Amino acid sequence: MTIGLKQGSVVTEVGPGGILHSLCSTIATHLEGGRWGARFPLIMGDLYQGLLHEKDVDAAQAELEKIKKGLEKLLPSQVVWDIENPEIKPAWLQEAGPHVSSMANFFVTTTGRDLLFEIADNLESLKEFGGALEIISYDGMPTV
Repeated sequence: MTIGLKQGSVVTEVGPGGILHSLCSTIATHLEGGRWGARFPLIMGDLYQGLLHEKDVDAAQAELEKIKKGLEKLLPSQVVWDIENPEIKPAWLQEAGPHVSSMANFFVTTTGRDLLFEIADNLESLKEFGGALEIISYDGMPTV
């Protein structure tokens, strides 16, 4: 099943749910001392659970900026595919490409865009237009 970020009637395709789970597993392991949501409760809690409200957007943007800075210090080999099974590595790890210089630009959507950029872009849209930012599951054809 594909997941996407939905803000208003606009859906940004992320890809398989495992991509977001791996990003958050990496964050929890390396930036939160293995305690999911300890430092970044809005990104790792509210948003990951599926819903971030407009009132929290400024704090969520500040969290995302700290996350980016922390991930910039981590090598691609430090990816955590699943916090529950940290020894598992994605099969495509060796094929990440020469453009991948850190964990900050490791994760991409199925459309080839940087996942952290897409999250930041959706947060900016939430700030501008209001409402809520949701994580939705869909079969590739989102409903509005």
